[in-house]
Amino acid sequence: MNRRLHGALVGTLGLAIGMGSLFAGTATASAASAAGTAASGTVKLTARSSSITDGSPFTQVSVNKACPAGYQDNLGVYLVTADGAESSIAYHLTDGAPFSSAPVTAQEPAESTATTYVNSIADAFGNVNAPLVDGTYPIHVVCGSADPANFPERPTFTGFIDVTGDTWQVSSRPAPVATKIKLTASPANHVQVGQTFTLTATVTPAVTGTVQFSADAGANPIGGPVAVVNGVASVTVPTNAIPEIRQYAAVFTPSDQLTYAQAYEVFSYAFLAAPSITVKDATGTTLGVNPQLTPGQQVTVSAAGFQPSGGETVDASITRVYGSLSAGLPSTTSDAVGSVTNYTVTVPNCITAGSHKLVLSGEDSKVKITFAFTTK
Repeated sequence: MNRRLHGALVGTLGLAIGMGSLFAGTATASAASAAGTAASGTVKLTARSSSITDGSPFTQVSVNKACPAGYQDNLGVYLVTADGAESSIAYHLTDGAPFSSAPVTAQEPAESTATTYVNSIADAFGNVNAPLVDGTYPIHVVCGSADPANFPERPTFTGFIDVTGDTWQVSSRPAPVATKIKLTASPANHVQVGQTFTLTATVTPAVTGTVQFSADAGANPIGGPVAVVNGVASVTVPTNAIPEIRQYAAVFTPSDQLTYAQAYEVFSYAFLAAPSITVKDATGTTLGVNPQLTPGQQVTVSAAGFQPSGGETVDASITRVYGSLSAGLPSTTSDAVGSVTNYTVTVPNCITAGSHKLVLSGEDSKVKITFAFTTK
């Protein structure tokens, strides 16, 4: 269920002014698409003016590469401040979408509309309370999705602008070195509700910087930035109250943002209910521990502790049906909270007398829940 774009597209904007346009030079990009392949691209900005107070700094943004599949619905352009924070200059550019074939070109309106937000460079600093001082700043051009819940990554081209006084221009700095961030969890796949887990970010190359972890793909920060030591940063994730799958994100901000690019990663993790199983006979009576069942008897089974949210396929079987051999039963599916409810099981007529187990196995979670019984 994880969808990951390992790394970030990175580029550089070169300066060439003519015909009222601000052109980007060659922009190399290093990012994983859905297929995990690297891409390169050239960004071109058509300037409305070079003033940092212009409410819409450019009229057009184009890239000579298509956005990755799933991220072709809109473009965003962001200023990156000295502390690594992004602040929007243009958000949700859709004039020119879908951005599915090269080159992609988005028109920027002179003013914000009901669906598109534009902003001056000066206000981009002010909106995140960043000091507006002369210097070189990264610019992110991000491919976006109309379905961010299922496509939460941020394939991003990175360039630079130079700010001097009340003017700006594209910097001639070379492209930043791409970085990559990989998230892993311990325990690896899931924990029970009420338990914590450790989320670890591994940064490549192992340069200095910080990682900001967050829940719900950035909406809820987990503590403050964590220093990267020998390429690794970790955080203990707080407990979760209900069975669900949550998205966690990590943003790596290098100490030297003019040499290295930021990296972004999203990770889905499951919180499961404590395993439990209830078996009832045809009268609705709950069966106790290790009851005796008869061949052909029908029982209904309810169990908790499997994959929540979208659910998972739960396989069922009974052990020692044919001597030492098990017999498979029809599979079922867990619901939004990871439960199986009123699943009907018929004890095989040919079952061998003795001790048996009904086994429910989650295909994704690998959770196994058993119910022991006997037959004569």
